[in-house]
Amino acid sequence: MAAILIVEDEPFVRMMAEDAAQSLGLQPLSATGGEAAIAAARAAPVLEILFTDINMPPGPDGWTVARAVREIHPRIRVIYTSGQAGPEDCARLGVPQSRLLSKPYTQDELAAVIGEIAGDG
Repeated sequence: MAAILIVEDEPFVRMMAEDAAQSLGLQPLSATGGEAAIAAARAAPVLEILFTDINMPPGPDGWTVARAVREIHPRIRVIYTSGQAGPEDCARLGVPQSRLLSKPYTQDELAAVIGEIAGDG
């Protein structure tokens, strides 16, 4: 079963993402912030997908989390989510194998993006 690390500080949104991942047959691992996410990535033998909020005060933001997790799992695919960032932010950073899902989103929209990026591998 493929593993996805979900990084979201809002409990309801995190649970919705976990449900969407499970509905697609993925094994969700969760973290409530950047430092916990990096620790979880270090502890996980394999991670295929990172789903991270970009703005998570205090601590590392989603961009920083993704860079750190990619050092640990270089082939990981990334889904960023934010109410403030746009697709040009991902493009400007040149992040390969990544998507941006703007908030607010539905569980169906999240499941579609997870399914799409899971198929990229």
